[in-house]
Amino acid sequence: MRELEQFLLELGAGFTFVAPQKKLDIDNDDFYLDLLFYNRKLKRLIAIDLKLGSFKAEYKGQMELYLLAG
Repeated sequence: MRELEQFLLELGAGFTFVAPQKKLDIDNDDFYLDLLFYNRKLKRLIAIDLKLGSFKAEYKGQMELYLLAG
């Protein structure tokens, strides 16, 4: 995880690391977003949720839930 954080910070100026394992409270349930960055140039949050294995449709739904809750 630390190596991935470092890699993303090396992408360029403007990225700020906000939080690892950012807790989101959605309808009284706790969810944890793996990495949260902020890009000062774009003025946008960058959310990263790490998964192992092949992509599953539920991953897309989970990220959409996080984005709607934000």
